[in-house]
Amino acid sequence: MNKLAKLAVPLNWRHEKKRPVPHFYVMSCQDRLPDPRTVVDSLPIGTAIILRNTDPQKLEHLARSVLPHAHRRGLKVLLANNVRLALKLGADGVHLSEKTARCGPRRHVSHQLDFLISAAAHSKRAIWWAQQANADIVLLSPVFATRSHVNGKPLGLLRTLRLAQTCPVRCIALGGIDALSARRLKHKSIYGLAAIGAWID
Repeated sequence: MNKLAKLAVPLNWRHEKKRPVPHFYVMSCQDRLPDPRTVVDSLPIGTAIILRNTDPQKLEHLARSVLPHAHRRGLKVLLANNVRLALKLGADGVHLSEKTARCGPRRHVSHQLDFLISAAAHSKRAIWWAQQANADIVLLSPVFATRSHVNGKPLGLLRTLRLAQTCPVRCIALGGIDALSARRLKHKSIYGLAAIGAWID
């Protein structure tokens, strides 16, 4: 069974008839997954790829290389913290860090009905910031211990579920996600999963 099946089998996400929002997310990472094109062909249709790079020029170069291939495969692409670049390149949305979400609503994209806004959240306050920024989804992290944040304290299963149950927008679990942890997250308050290592290990 391949790594994708190991993620998908334990879960039985309900079918959404309203605005389609991806259930699965791949996070690019300068150390662990610098070029998501290496996993694009193994991803299910509708998966979203979140491209992250603190250098705007490098982010644009990465986006220009990933977008055509991803769109041909029926995948969505979100750019981290750069709304203008996302709109310029025809990306499907933007992913906001906690710091960026604190700056307030993305008013200039509110009319873009198919433009997704995701936001990172590590606490109840951060969820509120995400809501104020008009986020469609919140990425709760790190749920479990992860190699991306070796010294970071994970939220843990119980706290993650408590936060998700009170969250006004869809919650995506991120951090330490694999086939085993995905089973533990099979709960109506968890809308989907985001990962790095699960797609490449």
